[in-house]
Amino acid sequence: MSVYTQLTEQDFTHLLSRYDLGSLVSAQGIAAGIENTNYKLQLIKNSDTTSYFLTVFETLSHAELDFFIPLLHHLDESGCKVAGPKTQINNDFILSLHDKPAALFECLDGGHPDSSNAIHCKIIAAELARIHLAASNFPGQHDNPRGFYWLQKQIQNQALTEQPDDQVFLEQGLTKIQTHWKQWQTMDLPRGFIHGDLFPDNCLFQDNQLSGVIDFYAGGLDYWVYDLAILILAWASDGSELNTKRMQALIEGYESVRALTADESAALNDFIQLATLRFWVSRLIAQRAQQGASLTTEKDPGAMKTLLQHLMSSVRS
Repeated sequence: MSVYTQLTEQDFTHLLSRYDLGSLVSAQGIAAGIENTNYKLQLIKNSDTTSYFLTVFETLSHAELDFFIPLLHHLDESGCKVAGPKTQINNDFILSLHDKPAALFECLDGGHPDSSNAIHCKIIAAELARIHLAASNFPGQHDNPRGFYWLQKQIQNQALTEQPDDQVFLEQGLTKIQTHWKQWQTMDLPRGFIHGDLFPDNCLFQDNQLSGVIDFYAGGLDYWVYDLAILILAWASDGSELNTKRMQALIEGYESVRALTADESAALNDFIQLATLRFWVSRLIAQRAQQGASLTTEKDPGAMKTLLQHLMSSVRS
């Protein structure tokens, strides 16, 4: 269930006193938020009206945001297409509303693509590569909260599913990835910040042009090729299979900015299996957490299971 912090006129007055962006014209709550409270604000300054995006963080701590918000500022300053955070009068990015951290961001135009094509794929993959390279110059680090060891713990706890066959298959997938994980430690696989969740609903397009990438808060330090594998899973999956044309477009788009190493190319299919297993697990967790909730955006765990079965059987055959 989503948790929303209801803001009053006094709250907005307090908020805007921290900035030099103008006075409030309107504030509209965004119901699409799942973990955070979001408002779209319209402000007027010198007769010009500008839209901004306010996020009140319901789960992330101030310490975590001390990494993510400066990172977004760094990416914005580096020319990446992201919603940059706005600086307050005192040069801080983060303030407190109802004892929760909050930040104000640029408001990006466009919407989530309803369906992905090769053009979208090349554009989003090239932008992901730019984000990887730009983030490599950022001094801070943050562990991937949904990395391999998190995945291993979730499966070994045996609390994801009540279906014995599913538990067996989860453990089979984990065993295979464990073997690869040991090999990856010795391979030429560059690491750095990864977005970790770049599905179509975490970016905005307008007229086939990318407006920006959003929702970086699932990201952290990991293999860059893993992020590309997640992108392929997110943009090229057609039910139980991966669309070859879109997958190739994603790889070409990424390599138009940063060429993959030979080891990355060799390991990519195994990382796609890791990504599929990871999102099967995370969707199982979300499904259990959302039981009885009045506001959800549930994604089917079964789709990831079906795709993983196809990917693993394809390797065996």
